[in-house]
Amino acid sequence: MKSSIVFAGILWAVLSVVQAQPNAFNDHYAMYMEGYAARDLSKMKAGSEQLMRDFPDEFAGYYLHAFYQLCAGDAGQAAQDAEKAFRIDPISPYPYLVKSYIAFIKGEPDQATNQLHYAVQLRSHKTMDDVHTDIDVLAHFTEADFSHFGDALAEVVRDGVMNPALALAFDQCFVGASKGTPCDNIDALAAQFNAMKYANPHIQQIVPLTKAINYYSLGNRLESEKQFEAFLTLTAGDPSMAWKRSYAGWFLSILKNDRYDARGALLTINHALEGYQPIGFPSYQLASMQLHKIHVLDGIGDKQEEKLQVAHQLEQTANGLNSDYFKAKAYNSIGAHHLLNGAVPDLGKSSSYLTKAYQLAQQVNDPNLTREVNGNYIIVKAKQGLYGEAARITEETAQGYLQDSIYDQAQNLYNNLGFIYFNNKSYPEAITQFEKSTALVEQVKSGLDAKQKLAYMNEVAGVYGGLAMSYRHTGEIGKLFTAQEQSRSGYLKEMLQHDVATATIADAQSLLKPDEVLLTYSIGRPGELIITAITNEQAELRYHYPIDDLLRFKKAYTDRVKKIPAPLNPYLNDLNVDYHDGQLVQYATKEAAYKKADFVLLVEWTRQLLESDRPDLQPMQRDFLRFWYDLALAPVQDILAQYRTVIISPAQELNYLPFEAFLTPNNAHFIERHDVRYIPSTTVWKILAARRYTADRKPAIAFGGAFYQPSGNIEPTARGIEDFYHVSDAINRKISLGDYNFKQELEAVGFGGANYLAGTLNEVQYIGSLADDVTVFTGYEMSESRFKALDATGELTQYRNLLISTHGFTTDIIPEFSGVMFSQPDGGDANEDTYLLAPEIARLHLNTDLVVLSACDTGVGKLYGGEGINGLNTAFLIAGSNATLLSLWPVDDAGTALTMQNLFRKVVQEQAAAGKTLHAIKRAFVKGDFGDRYKQPKYWAPFIYNGI
Repeated sequence: MKSSIVFAGILWAVLSVVQAQPNAFNDHYAMYMEGYAARDLSKMKAGSEQLMRDFPDEFAGYYLHAFYQLCAGDAGQAAQDAEKAFRIDPISPYPYLVKSYIAFIKGEPDQATNQLHYAVQLRSHKTMDDVHTDIDVLAHFTEADFSHFGDALAEVVRDGVMNPALALAFDQCFVGASKGTPCDNIDALAAQFNAMKYANPHIQQIVPLTKAINYYSLGNRLESEKQFEAFLTLTAGDPSMAWKRSYAGWFLSILKNDRYDARGALLTINHALEGYQPIGFPSYQLASMQLHKIHVLDGIGDKQEEKLQVAHQLEQTANGLNSDYFKAKAYNSIGAHHLLNGAVPDLGKSSSYLTKAYQLAQQVNDPNLTREVNGNYIIVKAKQGLYGEAARITEETAQGYLQDSIYDQAQNLYNNLGFIYFNNKSYPEAITQFEKSTALVEQVKSGLDAKQKLAYMNEVAGVYGGLAMSYRHTGEIGKLFTAQEQSRSGYLKEMLQHDVATATIADAQSLLKPDEVLLTYSIGRPGELIITAITNEQAELRYHYPIDDLLRFKKAYTDRVKKIPAPLNPYLNDLNVDYHDGQLVQYATKEAAYKKADFVLLVEWTRQLLESDRPDLQPMQRDFLRFWYDLALAPVQDILAQYRTVIISPAQELNYLPFEAFLTPNNAHFIERHDVRYIPSTTVWKILAARRYTADRKPAIAFGGAFYQPSGNIEPTARGIEDFYHVSDAINRKISLGDYNFKQELEAVGFGGANYLAGTLNEVQYIGSLADDVTVFTGYEMSESRFKALDATGELTQYRNLLISTHGFTTDIIPEFSGVMFSQPDGGDANEDTYLLAPEIARLHLNTDLVVLSACDTGVGKLYGGEGINGLNTAFLIAGSNATLLSLWPVDDAGTALTMQNLFRKVVQEQAAAGKTLHAIKRAFVKGDFGDRYKQPKYWAPFIYNGI
């Protein structure tokens, strides 16, 4: 029991952050060994308990305490402690030794011999002197006859399993892996162990974990992730590997979170924490996993209550460890929650927790911890009116981050300070901070791939909004427009042409025709609109934030869902008062009373009303459409009066609305006087305008009349949100491997058969009759495999227009599951899953002027901050189309048929411009040319033209 217990191990990452002191380890160990040598149980007990208390992630304390328990006559408790030691380090000889002693004392000689073989295999010592001493100590305290154990030990040695050189090489490989020392021969070393008479199965299990740690320390994240996955697969169902599996899941979650896969990271850390539960004692590993989960939840919206719950769990773990470091982390997170969440921030509770966190951070003397706490402490100082103090702490903290090249944290600090200045109406100072922040955003983005940039911008989009709002106050329209462009369609730009410069007002003016006006929107606070109105000759800045109107409209309509008790209604006449979580809330300002959730609900109700043609809902629908005109278009109506074509570059939730349906003051739909189209951004417009497609392309290729399996033939297995995260995680793994068959994942969420759509057959057959060079695929010929084959041969590049008429779908829970259905033969469609999804669409090769999806809900999808909707429109533009015609809600068969037939007749036979033709068709609907029934927006407004 002497020699080779050292202060090292696989949990180097954990122990480094809490600054464990090797001297303390050595002192506790020395006390134990003093008692061991003197046969003093009290010192053995004290030394081992202090090791378990101060170093709960090291196997040594548990192993030594197990030996002490044996000496004290408690074999049952010894077995529990030995199992803890083994779980922490299954390739150390010491847990096996003590398990062997326990088995011998319990009268289990075969088990004792087996464990002894494993211990001897892993020993790097050339003699067994320390084992013989152990036997003497045990015999002294238990008065048991250990002669048979000595005989067994001699027999094990004679079996030839003792190979100190091999054990040392394997141990050095394993420990060195965590420090970045390559170990290329680990498989060969493990093979030698496996060839032994008593092969230890845990040796082979630990190989992929060792590789994963080594790859991680060397910065090879992709291979590290693969090896962690391999380890978890190999050890599935093995309770003895719970500690290591939990550790692997933790680091795998870190890897996923680092590549901005927050959902996959959350799923993985949840599994790691669940797997840790049977271990049953607090550790730095547990605290670190809880802390990591808090960081993961930061990247997922609407998880604040769960984050608070985990922070309190971390507080309990930190108390169990008596760790000031993790207490500070917990208090910081709890304080931030009370500062930034809830109807009204609880400044008192927040200040209390953050002050404790700040004081502990100073005591721990960890600069990164102090900086992290400062990030929230700054906000408290600002809310207390101490702006100078807030600015001083911000700059000091940010400079520390910059010196250590931690740019994302410095960015966040400057962003927070920018909003502090903005809220204090110090706009030039706010701009200075926001510009520092955006510069760091661009620096962080430079090291990310396109998908990572999409996720990152979703996290930091607020800084561009703050910058735009500040420029609005200073009237710097050129800089404002640049901020607007930087805050949208970054992923699409990256995938189209990553090195193109961000568009300027001059770029926009060069793209605009004399009869066109471009409206680029930004949303500041909920309902606060900043509009850049650009023509080919001038650019103007407009602003609208009718907070009184927003609150009155909310109280008149969307507040109805709250079921407010009648006696409270008189109090709600005050615009600063709201009903929240069962009680009245008095806000300091009207602006604070109108929340993001209120604005989102306004958009959702508008969409639901637009989907309906019920007569009883028409008055409400008209009220909503007038409200939207007043909010979004009235601020620029003097400019609009001079221009026929209005090009909308929307922001955030505005992407979900058809501006052409808004009602003007004279009760006319906006489309009646204006052509309306949409662009993701002017930068994207600039890229699309530079494309050059040949004039000899055929007019159209159309797919419709698909045959599906019966509707409801698939029973979904995914029920809760975590099941959907499982599916999303599986999809991401497949995409990383180039596998685009998602049949299993689609079926898990209930994607199966569907009702036959006779109208889609009629639709494409009609289009096929318009010209001889229109190509049509119907029935089983409309298959995903056929479609991809046409793409592979280049056939799809030969058409100006592509129409797919079928069932469509989108989901923001699993963004990859936006797409359209193809035919579903009884025997399947070769290697395809019969769904053409956004990730597959983006890999197509198109030269189309327009892609039309005659299907439901194809124009919506997941809304990303700093991007807009990333769905089918994005995918088809990346694939090579210059424009799309997609739907914002479930479409009516007859209304769709009228739209498509009239559109393609003009486009195919007269080569008319699709956008202009669509606008004329919509006006014909409104006028009643197709009958009074079809005057309602439900029939003509869902299809929007996006692109050039």
